[in-house]
Amino acid sequence: MIGDFNKIPLLDLAILYFKELLKEHGRHFDIIEPPPEVKKRKLLSFILFIRETGERWGCLIKDWKRSIGSDLIIRFKRVIDYLQLTSGIIIGNRISELALDQAKRYELIAITRGEIISYLYSRGVHRKPNVINKKTKNTKSQVPDG
Repeated sequence: MIGDFNKIPLLDLAILYFKELLKEHGRHFDIIEPPPEVKKRKLLSFILFIRETGERWGCLIKDWKRSIGSDLIIRFKRVIDYLQLTSGIIIGNRISELALDQAKRYELIAITRGEIISYLYSRGVHRKPNVINKKTKNTKSQVPDG
């Protein structure tokens, strides 16, 4: 079953993760596209708006074969500050130790594909084929490419 998760694009996997995590905490969310000047620089995939609290979390998804480095964490933090977002979540297939330390220092959340898969697997999502195969479309706006 975990193999099914490995075939899902990281962006779709991240949205599935947010759906499960926020549902567990009784929260609802909307996906908001970033401003064009930030979107074209590919430093923000989307903004996660938590309806109940009004929080706006910047999300950056990098479906790379290489590890996310500390330089990207620094640039992502600048975007979060510039847009005055609550905080940021960066998701990648792999994240270097230095980048993880940098994210922690900036109070950003850094998550790998493996951590998302483990979380979903522990919540039994792998046993819900309709959730896995269903296109993730619980958003007000289209989710941009990350």
